[in-house]
Amino acid sequence: MTHKLLAIMLAAGLLLWAGGCSENATDPDLTGGMNLEDDFGGYTAAAEAPGFGDPEILGDEDDEPEYEDPLLASPSVDAIINDPMAGLFHLRAIWGRLRYDSTVTEITDWTGSLSTSRGAVILRRVIRFEPNQDEILPRTDHRIIKWKSFTTVHNDGIAVDLFVPPPRPIFDTTITIVDETDTLITIDTIRPEPVTVSFVTGPYSRTFTLGELASLDTIVQLDDSNAVALHAMQIFRVRCPRGFLAGRWGYDENGKGVFKGIWTDRHGFITGYLRGHYGRNETGDRVFFGKWIDRLGQCKGFLRGTWAPFPTVSIDEVNCGRARGWFKGRIYNVNRVEIGVLKGKYRGSAHYRGGFFQGRWKLHCNVRPVDVANNDILDDGF
Repeated sequence: MTHKLLAIMLAAGLLLWAGGCSENATDPDLTGGMNLEDDFGGYTAAAEAPGFGDPEILGDEDDEPEYEDPLLASPSVDAIINDPMAGLFHLRAIWGRLRYDSTVTEITDWTGSLSTSRGAVILRRVIRFEPNQDEILPRTDHRIIKWKSFTTVHNDGIAVDLFVPPPRPIFDTTITIVDETDTLITIDTIRPEPVTVSFVTGPYSRTFTLGELASLDTIVQLDDSNAVALHAMQIFRVRCPRGFLAGRWGYDENGKGVFKGIWTDRHGFITGYLRGHYGRNETGDRVFFGKWIDRLGQCKGFLRGTWAPFPTVSIDEVNCGRARGWFKGRIYNVNRVEIGVLKGKYRGSAHYRGGFFQGRWKLHCNVRPVDVANNDILDDGF
């Protein structure tokens, strides 16, 4: 059963259960007249149809099927994954045209690999891989994923988990004979090389340290208008929920700023959807508002924050300067109490269907109220 068919069935069931409340008249109309003055953009906690009943959002979900990595059945990989001391990172990589462009005819070959110098790489999702063209090559080594990928008008990508076991010291032993009865043994400990993770393709390659992957949030624009979006985070086994969000960002037919997309957990599995609007309010501030729902359409909370375009030239971060813009904000529950934060990058479009955004979210855990009130929490290890 496809995601679209399942979503249609769920939508019909929810509409019957909710008495037709999936489109509440008090919610902002995303085709015009959107509210930029209300504290939460006019959104309510009313139930929605799955994916807001939006075929484009549901279509984006179909573009990111889950991948059952055969190496999960390997005893050696199972030992790494279940090592309580192993570090865990999730990486989402998108390459190609971040904004859909129907005029592109030139094919770009992104055949390449993602590898770690120590540990295991598990593939969780493939993104927009086209049958009979793009494919994951047979996996023979748990440290590397290889693929064939070709793009024209849009993009491809992958979402992976990286499991890194703790380093083991290397013992260099020297035996010295003192006499016939005494032996002096000298043991030197050599620390292993730091772990690196390498993304390698023809158009673009980069090697990361684990420190960089702990809070990676970048879009690299290439000279031919292709780009690579790389977002990653470190996952702590006994800490708050966190994950990713991705979708479309731009302007609708009325010239209003809108965004919508999918909400995923820390392993890249889709757990819900979001949609919202952005612009300048009466005081000239750049603001955005949104609503977050689960797979069944139940309201999980609200989104509120700020956004801004990057300058044409950025002295400190040239790649970010080409990424078109950033957004960051806070997550609130249905009672409008802050429960988390989110941030990311976008590339707008004259029509949102061709735009792109990708970012990360996390919920608060063991955080003091004074820290939640501090705006710096948006950048604290996130």
